[in-house]
Amino acid sequence: MISPTRNFVEVADGYLYYEQHGQGPDVVLLNGGLADVRMWDSTVAWLSESARVTTWDYRDNGLSSASYAAYSEIDDLAAVMDAAGVERAVLIGSSDGARRALGFAHRYPDRVRRVCAVAGSFGEFADASPAEAAARVVMREHFTRLEEILAADGIPAAAAYDVSGWCPMVNDADRRLLVGLAIANSRVLTMPVHHGEELDPPIKTRFAELKPPLSVLVGGRDFQGTQLWAARLATQAPTADLTTIPEADHMPMFSAPDDFRRFVTDALSA
Repeated sequence: MISPTRNFVEVADGYLYYEQHGQGPDVVLLNGGLADVRMWDSTVAWLSESARVTTWDYRDNGLSSASYAAYSEIDDLAAVMDAAGVERAVLIGSSDGARRALGFAHRYPDRVRRVCAVAGSFGEFADASPAEAAARVVMREHFTRLEEILAADGIPAAAAYDVSGWCPMVNDADRRLLVGLAIANSRVLTMPVHHGEELDPPIKTRFAELKPPLSVLVGGRDFQGTQLWAARLATQAPTADLTTIPEADHMPMFSAPDDFRRFVTDALSA
């Protein structure tokens, strides 16, 4: 058994933490926004049996440095892949990590075998349909209430509320894990400005330009807005397929682990 690699890579105005486990074809995992590499522990346990798996922390998350000025999200991922010796990989991005993975795939299609976009989070819809506009009203209500709880009761209460909204189907142990990760990464929750910069124009307006194949996954118990973004991505991207797990929520690796494993295994063998 190969011992995991744990290291840091220097980037402009900071540093990034990454881990590498196993051996085989390269797979890079991208966290959800209020999480860090620990969200992938259960996935790495089985995925590293057949792949070389790289996980990493974004700036302001986990063991990576805090940000105080603008930086390129795409350049950060390139720096991690270079440092880890990953020339070309399958990217599996969860929530905000799906957005980051797709942005990287747009700029560097030759470095990406496939993107698995899991419950991708992209914010407001451009040219929203009535259903999309209604879904965003629900999301804005959630974020407004989150800000109220944060101001009145602090980070732990806000983290618990946020996880309950996104992940109604996870068991108690995983819920506590996700709340703990949100608390540990609460700098992201409290920053007045997000310093990470993506494509300009943003990837959410450029799905049709994506060249690598995509496997899109969404849970039937996720917010409706997430489900509609998954449908947009699968419809607009040239080479994409959509999988819906009816009883999964925003974090299917926790709420439907067996189905999530089948989805990833199928994507890697495609």
